[in-house]
Amino acid sequence: MSVYRITRFAAPDMDKAGDIAESMRSVLEGVGADFIDIVSYGNGKGVVLAKYPDQATMDAASETAKQVFGKMIEAGAVDGDGIHPHMGEVIKSF
Repeated sequence: MSVYRITRFAAPDMDKAGDIAESMRSVLEGVGADFIDIVSYGNGKGVVLAKYPDQATMDAASETAKQVFGKMIEAGAVDGDGIHPHMGEVIKSF
């Protein structure tokens, strides 16, 4: 059953956060996710939606996710205190 990691975050510089994510594209493409979308919904707020085929794949990708956010925090693009991850399993798809 598919699982999602949904991470809300605050980004004083959303463009810079996107640039950092883009610079790590090859790493992110190798974590086994079905997709990873970074969405800005304005006012310096965003969310990462990542869908994985199973819990084990998502767990294995956790360290990479931490590294990407770490680079964003280090560069001042994302507020480290504003990162809020949530995880869940798909119960129904339409």
